[in-house]
Amino acid sequence: MMALWVVVGHTFASMPMIHRKLPPALMNTYAVDVFIMLSGFVIFFMMNNKKLTYLVFITQRLFRIFPIYLFALIVSLLLIPYTEQSLHLLTSSPSTIRRLEIIAHFYEHPIFHFLSHILLLQGLVPNSVANDGAYTILGQSWSVSLEWQFYLIAPLLFIALCSLDNKRNILILTITSAFLIIIGMFLTGGFIGGKLGMFSIGFLSFFFYKDYASKLSASELMCLYFIISILSLSILKMDAIPMLIWFTTFYFVLLKQNENNNSLVSRLLDSTPILYLGKISYSIYMLHMIVLYFSMRLSMYCGFSKGMNYFLIPMITIFITIIVSTITYYIIENPMIKFGKKITQKNEI
Repeated sequence: MMALWVVVGHTFASMPMIHRKLPPALMNTYAVDVFIMLSGFVIFFMMNNKKLTYLVFITQRLFRIFPIYLFALIVSLLLIPYTEQSLHLLTSSPSTIRRLEIIAHFYEHPIFHFLSHILLLQGLVPNSVANDGAYTILGQSWSVSLEWQFYLIAPLLFIALCSLDNKRNILILTITSAFLIIIGMFLTGGFIGGKLGMFSIGFLSFFFYKDYASKLSASELMCLYFIISILSLSILKMDAIPMLIWFTTFYFVLLKQNENNNSLVSRLLDSTPILYLGKISYSIYMLHMIVLYFSMRLSMYCGFSKGMNYFLIPMITIFITIIVSTITYYIIENPMIKFGKKITQKNEI
């Protein structure tokens, strides 16, 4: 569902504004924040259940995210002239000038941008070195660079957090966190320091799940859920939205596990369509912008009315993206995940 939120947000940001009070991208960066919290939880859950060496962990993660990323990167690189032409041809939108600016910044240092992207380290590039380094070629991949940075340090964070009785680990965590947050103030949104709080919510949720959740009654869980939600809202206002989504989902998952409470939310999360979308969500996230420009050009050639475009372009983009993502999942993503596990299997602890 979060992947579709991103798709719809990018689609509406590519069309003339419906209303000045409606955010052009429908606040779809909040969906990315939910992904980040989920990643923090899942990675720590996985490391707790599977005792992997650092090399095995990184290798398996590499084969999880790089194959479809590289495919999307190469296709997007080849389509930069087409994308630029589309932005000039299509009706101006809130994102048009910004996207043309990012393409212009790519042309300033094309080789550098390509090399930083191919290594998935574009999130480390400050604007003083290359403007919009985190966003050129494949704009949404800034968050994948963020994810890769997290993978590189996650095992060390996990070990330190599992041994907080050691004062040295507390010191290491404090210094590391402070360093990342301070550096993040000088880098773009693609650096882990800027999203360390979101990752932290995810992996701290894991420790709560592992050590405390089963000891609490349904009423205690509900009280805790409401207290955390109200505090988040009162402090962060609108920016609490991704956390509220995460806390709500997490609460109902715990409720089902502890009390066998099969609520509407639990049934929705376990439904076949949602599980399937979750399975192909990474491909959806990586490929949807490629599909979007084709959808918008198709709409232009067909001469759809402005009103129809607000309905047809999102629907066409979602439909084609799901089809393409299904294909890439089964011919690229899933086979490479299995291959990564196969080549590291004998080295697992």
